[in-house]
Amino acid sequence: MKSPEERITQLEMMVTHLQQTISDLDQSIIEQHRYIEQMQREIHRIATDFRSSRDTAIEVRRPEDEIPPHY
Repeated sequence: MKSPEERITQLEMMVTHLQQTISDLDQSIIEQHRYIEQMQREIHRIATDFRSSRDTAIEVRRPEDEIPPHY
């Protein structure tokens, strides 16, 4: 059986390890949040560009709708 001092030392080491893990996970979440915000801005920009291009799109004419130049 471990002495109380050994158990306390082991618990302190575990707590230190858990604190580092939490810190690493927190940093990962912060980075993911930044990336998600960046992607949301990009999606918004693309959607805005798409809407404006759709609104100003040139009418597509099919070849069968074309009148030959000799008419």
